[in-house]
Amino acid sequence: MKQSAKILGLIRLLASRDGRLKTLGHDYDRGHRTYVEQVTAGDRLWLRTKPFSAPPSFELPKCFHTFAHLVDHLRLDVRAQVLDAGCGPGWLSEFLARCGYWVTGVDISEDMIEIARKRIADIGEGAVAFDPLAEFQAMPVREMPWRNRFDAAVLYDSLHHFDDELETLRVIRQALVPGGRIYIRDAVRPLPGSEGERGLREEMRRHGTLESPLGSRYLVSVLREAGFEQVTRYAEIDELVDLGSLRPGARMLELYAKQRLGRGGAQTVVAETPAPPTLTGAANFAARIEQTSQAWAKNGDELSIELKIVNVGRSFWPSRPLDPVPHGVVTVGPYVLNPDGRRAELPRTQLPHDVPPGGSASVEVRLPPSALEASHPMQVDLVREGLRWFAELGSQPATLVPPT
Repeated sequence: MKQSAKILGLIRLLASRDGRLKTLGHDYDRGHRTYVEQVTAGDRLWLRTKPFSAPPSFELPKCFHTFAHLVDHLRLDVRAQVLDAGCGPGWLSEFLARCGYWVTGVDISEDMIEIARKRIADIGEGAVAFDPLAEFQAMPVREMPWRNRFDAAVLYDSLHHFDDELETLRVIRQALVPGGRIYIRDAVRPLPGSEGERGLREEMRRHGTLESPLGSRYLVSVLREAGFEQVTRYAEIDELVDLGSLRPGARMLELYAKQRLGRGGAQTVVAETPAPPTLTGAANFAARIEQTSQAWAKNGDELSIELKIVNVGRSFWPSRPLDPVPHGVVTVGPYVLNPDGRRAELPRTQLPHDVPPGGSASVEVRLPPSALEASHPMQVDLVREGLRWFAELGSQPATLVPPT
C-alpha cells in the first residue's frame, strides 16, 4: 500500500504542473542568435558532431531512442517533406536526410544553420541510398512562409526555446498538409523550486537563451487550441527491465513516474492537422489533369498542348530543374501505351512551381511530331521522379486528344 500511495502521489504531483516556466525578462532572441559564439570550443565541436562526440552514456541513447520512435510513429514514405523546427546544428535533419526524407530545417541562429548545412554537405557520395536533400533557413519559426507543404513537423527539444507557443504551433499547423503530423519531444516543466528549475534559470542567465518547458496538460491544451486533432501523449520507457524483479503493473508505472518527474524528464506528443471533408480518404498523391486547349499548336519543330493540373491529393508536389532531377520531384510524364500495355515514355515536362494540396499549375507539354505519330492513344500522368508514377498510387492519368 505504501508503494502504491507513493506512486499515486508522484502522478498527482506531475498532473499539478501547468503552463510554462516564466522567463527572466531578457532578450532571448539575441541569446539564441549568439549562442554558438558564446560557448567553448569543446561545445562547438559537440554541435558539429552531435550525438557522437560526447561519451556514449551522455546523450547518444536519448537521441537514438527518439529517432527510432519518430520514424516508427510518423511512418513516412521516401522523400516525404519534413520540417525540423528549431533544428539547431542539424543532427536530426542529417539523420532524416540519410533516411531519404526531404528535409527543411529552420532556426533563428545563422551560426546553427551554417553548421547544419555543413553536416549535410559532408555526407559522402554513396553513403546513403538516396542523395540527401536538406535545405536550411535562418529565421524565427513564426515567420515561416509555407502553407500546405510538409507531411510532418518535428520539434526535438526545441519547443521550450519558442515564446508564444500558441502562435508558433498555429504557424506550424498552417505549414503542414491536411492530415500532416506534428511530433514533439521536449522537456517537462520542472517542479517549482526544484533543482531542474534552478538549472534552467541558470542556463538563461548564462547564455541569454529561452529555457521554458511547458507543463504536460498545458501542451495538450495548446495543441488543440492551435487547431491540431488526434492529440496523443506517449510515455518513454526506454530501458531494459529485469523480469525477475518485475512486480506486475507497479514496476512499469514506477519507472514511468520517476522518469517523468526526475531530472531530464521529457514528454512526447503526436498530433494531426485536420483534413477538410473533400480530402478525407484522398490518396497522398493524386492529380486531375485537364486539357485547356483542344488543339495542338506548332512551336518551331515541336507540337504543344496546354494542360491544367490540379493537386487533389494530400501531399505537396515539389518542383525543381530537371537536370539533374532529385528523387521525389514531381514532373509531368506523357507516354504512349504499347500493345503489350507497357509505357513508351516521352520527354518529361517540369512543373512551373511547387503545388500544394488544392493548388494547380498550368503546363505546356511540348513534344516532337514523331512522338505523336503512333496509332495508340497518348496519355499523361504525374511522376515522383525515381519513385512512382501517380497511377501506381491510385491516381487517374488523362488521355490526350491526338493532333489532326
